[in-house]
Amino acid sequence: MTTIVAITGGIGSGKSTFSNEVKDRGIKLLDSDQQVNQIYKKPTNDFISFLNKINLGGSVKNKKINKKFIFNTIFSNKTTRLKLENYIFKIIRKKRKLFVEDAKKNKDKIIFLDIPLLFENNLDKEFNIIISVIASKKERFKRLKISKNISKKTFNKILKSQTTDVERKKKSDIVIYNNLSTKLYLKKINNILDKIIKWERL
Repeated sequence: MTTIVAITGGIGSGKSTFSNEVKDRGIKLLDSDQQVNQIYKKPTNDFISFLNKINLGGSVKNKKINKKFIFNTIFSNKTTRLKLENYIFKIIRKKRKLFVEDAKKNKDKIIFLDIPLLFENNLDKEFNIIISVIASKKERFKRLKISKNISKKTFNKILKSQTTDVERKKKSDIVIYNNLSTKLYLKKINNILDKIIKWERL
């Protein structure tokens, strides 16, 4: 049996750091954000047509997509955001299904999937273990301001579009807090990974 573990959390919480530790251990992981980035990096004609259809054509120039344009637009227009998310979700869902099927075929003991909008898309029944990364709004905004130069207004709009940490705590098997130093966070991550791997070997 393959144990399927999901990593989730709000924007800026520290999911990517957790996922990188998983990959560093040589454990298979499907990163939803990386899959989404590929859709934008190498857009198909169908995707470009879809962007034009939902009034995001202004983000496309010479078959290259300006993600910042889309980012700033969709969090001011809920209808457009949901249409785009549903389009991308269908593509990622197929990739996720193939990833899990391949792992089961290879009889992998354990696999991980990094899924930011796990609860928002009602995917919690698909996993054996769900890990939520939790960080304070203050810390998350501080990180995003440095990494993405995000405004407080946009940050608050994103928060409203995502599940609350209260809900994540209720629905998760493991909760990890990331409010202090990176060194301490990495230690917490590896303690959790040690326990999961040890449990899987029993």
